[in-house]
Amino acid sequence: MRQRIAAGDELAFTRLYGLFYKRLYHFSLTLVRLPDTANEVVEDVFTRMWLNRARITDIHNPAVYLYVAVKNQSLNKLSVKAREWMVSGLDETTTSVAAIGSDPFTQVVTAEMLRRVNSAVEQLPPRCKMIFKLVREDGLRYKEVAEILNISVNTIDVQMATAVRRISEALGIAQYVRQKAPLKKK
Repeated sequence: MRQRIAAGDELAFTRLYGLFYKRLYHFSLTLVRLPDTANEVVEDVFTRMWLNRARITDIHNPAVYLYVAVKNQSLNKLSVKAREWMVSGLDETTTSVAAIGSDPFTQVVTAEMLRRVNSAVEQLPPRCKMIFKLVREDGLRYKEVAEILNISVNTIDVQMATAVRRISEALGIAQYVRQKAPLKKK
């Protein structure tokens, strides 16, 4: 696909856009908290990628590249917004509920359980929530998330364990989980 995009194939680029837009948008939204800004960030990243498409074959892992680009662009937007807010005194932060996936597991779970899970995820500390969503919702591997966030794989492992423990506690299944799957002794 990268070679086709580098050659100017708009259909291949549209497929790449379709594969990643929604996930990148939600990732940016966790950082910038403003839907319009998150959309702008992702659009900017894809626009820059299209304008520099001749170099896309040099990108080893397009998924990691896109997430890192969106993270950097989001942080740049936050910096600009912070300066604007300090000057104008505005505070337009909003929160967002993650989109519900359409995988088979989600379809089986009742609406109430799904609401409780989403609520528990939203209560996670920001960094833990971001890591959990990148792994569970976006399907990235620990190594990819570590590369995107510039942290160790061990940190990802610890944060995921924390997320699962807190979600289990919020759902009232923590004791059941500990009984059925005790922690391994080292």
